[in-house]
Amino acid sequence: MQSAIAETVAQAAGSPVAGPSLRVAGRPDLLTAQRIEVSIILQAMLGTSAAAEYLESNAIDQALAHRVLHQPHLRRGCHDASGIRC
Repeated sequence: MQSAIAETVAQAAGSPVAGPSLRVAGRPDLLTAQRIEVSIILQAMLGTSAAAEYLESNAIDQALAHRVLHQPHLRRGCHDASGIRC
């Protein structure tokens, strides 16, 4: 049984399968995704400065932080006025 699973995994790893784009699938780095979500909520609650400080203190790339905080139309998913994900 174990070898059949390992063989299936090996076959899947070797075959190029076109997956959904990152915009559809979401961010592959779960920790970064969670930090971004927190920053969006902080921005709604405490303002952009607090959210920017949070992202900087968590070593989030400046270009990403700028896009998230200043270009909400480019965010993945939707968020309500409180920053909560729809």
